[in-house]
Amino acid sequence: MQKAYRKSRSWLLALVTIFGLVLAACQPAAPSPAAQSPSGGNAPSATEAKEPVVLKFLKYADPVEAIAFAQIEEEFRALDGGKWSHVSIAYDAVDFENLFPKIETSVAAGVELDLIQADGPDMKHYAWNQVLIPLDEYFTADEKAAFAPQSIEEGSYKGVFYGPPFMQSCSLMWYNQEMTDAAGVQPPQDLADSWTMDQALDAWQKTTVDNDGDGSPDVWGVRWGQGTWAGDYEQGILRRSAGEKGSPTYEGMGADGLTFQGYFDTPEAIDSMQFYQDMHQTWKVTPVEPIPNIFQSKKAAFVVYPDNIIGDINNQYPDGGFTLGVTGIPYFKTQLCHTGSWHYGISANTKHFDEALAFVKFASGKEGSRIYYEALRQLPARLDLLNELPEYDSYPQSLIKQGFEQFGIPRIQTPGYTEYQQVFAEIAQNVAAGADVAQQMTDGAKQIEQLVAKYKGWNE
Repeated sequence: MQKAYRKSRSWLLALVTIFGLVLAACQPAAPSPAAQSPSGGNAPSATEAKEPVVLKFLKYADPVEAIAFAQIEEEFRALDGGKWSHVSIAYDAVDFENLFPKIETSVAAGVELDLIQADGPDMKHYAWNQVLIPLDEYFTADEKAAFAPQSIEEGSYKGVFYGPPFMQSCSLMWYNQEMTDAAGVQPPQDLADSWTMDQALDAWQKTTVDNDGDGSPDVWGVRWGQGTWAGDYEQGILRRSAGEKGSPTYEGMGADGLTFQGYFDTPEAIDSMQFYQDMHQTWKVTPVEPIPNIFQSKKAAFVVYPDNIIGDINNQYPDGGFTLGVTGIPYFKTQLCHTGSWHYGISANTKHFDEALAFVKFASGKEGSRIYYEALRQLPARLDLLNELPEYDSYPQSLIKQGFEQFGIPRIQTPGYTEYQQVFAEIAQNVAAGADVAQQMTDGAKQIEQLVAKYKGWNE
């Protein structure tokens, strides 16, 4: 899922521009791998002696995810009587803010690299820059149909499939029931009755508690988003919900994937970000300086988060934490949640395409996805797995599934998503800190357009 970078805008945007130019200039031709599938005729048989192959996998550092991949790798090596037992994975796990620049610099410099963990909305950016090998011909129509339609859109560029998903996502609003009960607040259990933003504000104010009267809450009403980040995945929901479905505000970007003035900075979008600022500065229901683990550590009553919050709390409180509830995500005019999460990509620099493809197909297949789900407990992208998990038929996870199906939409689809996200992430931080909202939004729209102009003609 998307997490905003904490580096300064000038450093990151300079890096994006430099490496965008390098990659565009080089435009390496994608290899033409011999194998048609992991079990294709060019792959060695299980009985042949095989030279060891080490796949280099550049990915996000997540200790729970590392446990999942250790098991996925073990099962992959045992597949088909040990057909791929000669293959092992070397993980280069980096923190989120360094993942994007390292992917781009590694491929631009020709560093040997086989597998990439890419955020869904960045897949078009990587495809445009030929960072990834297109995989459309290696996935049948039936194999692609196993994934949610949002995942196919997020993993494709100009109708060509570049990589399957790890999982999917839809953020709703979770709450600590002990805190809401103490405040006399009863969040609605039906998505059709979800709170508007003003109704949610009333609940956040009632659950913001200053026990010692020092002016700093001991328990905050809400944290809008995961971790300590700000960015499009969650803050963008708040902004886009201020428009009617199909309106410029709701769309967030022109159909050309390059126009942001008149979409990003509409009066409704500005009003929504003013509300976001007031949450921090006026109503003080959420801290200006984000508190790590604020909800899980019982310092906030509500949090906007995908359903991996369940696994996160279970990991932190193996003997029982608190009663967790979920309600619909608040909205101004149109309820929505952003979809998209991690995707597998095969690097244009790989020298081991057969093995990389075999691993990707197993890891994104039903059994690999089940292993991943059991570790992280986040919405599966495979519909066959999602539809057979009993927990998604009952509360609280049933609401996540319903939200995803009823109003889950991909984040804006453009090869300029990376540049857009960098600008919006810093705008969200500046707005929370008290910067002039209208100025931030209007200047931001212009800046984004300047940065993405290089992609002109990308969808023609």
